Amino acid sequence: MKFKVLKLSILSCSYFLTLPVSAEPLDTQTATERLEQLSHAVAQGSYSLKSNEVDSDKSDSNQQNAAPLLTSRKESARKYEIKPSTYYYEKKTTYHSDFKPPTWFVNCHKKKFDNMKVCSMSSKDLWVFLINGKYSVSVGSDNYPRSRGGLKIDNGPAIYGYEGELPKPLSVIERLKKGKVAYTRYQEWPNQYNTDGEVNLKDFNQYFNQMLSEYKKL
Repeated sequence: MKFKVLKLSILSCSYFLTLPVSAEPLDTQTATERLEQLSHAVAQGSYSLKSNEVDSDKSDSNQQNAAPLLTSRKESARKYEIKPSTYYYEKKTTYHSDFKPPTWFVNCHKKKFDNMKVCSMSSKDLWVFLINGKYSVSVGSDNYPRSRGGLKIDNGPAIYGYEGELPKPLSVIERLKKGKVAYTRYQEWPNQYNTDGEVNLKDFNQYFNQMLSEYKKL
């Protein structure tokens, strides 16, 4: 027996129907009626199972084909993934083992106008000057007019002077060389109350000799 394959499209779906071919050809009306019956049967769901099986097979095939592609993309993304990192700049400071911050500040200069040589050394409120070969010792700065300033070295008696300028500077310097701690008191403008301070004399001799050395170079 011979068969004839017909393609039937319904709702965007294609169906292939196999029909026996009789010895005698069908007239147009009979053929049309058979096609209408088959179309009605397909529309009622007679072929829904086979259609679902075909769709399911296609879906499974698409998933199988897509799985390697998705896996490949994930592996590629994982391979080239850039993870955020935070970098901190660490500032390092190197200190020498023999480094000591200065306890006294020495300054020397020569005035161009009259060639006056001026050197000074200071620590907090205590000052020692060497001006054109003459020494002076003073307490505080910007002293209140006609106020008294004082200096006491260790447990010795206090030395007073007006506006911080102390008498007998050479004698005071000798006591500073031998002392350990100096105590200062003065009144700073525009206030009229005492301002007290304390100066460590441990390195006084070292910086005093430095001032003398720099003075000779002027």
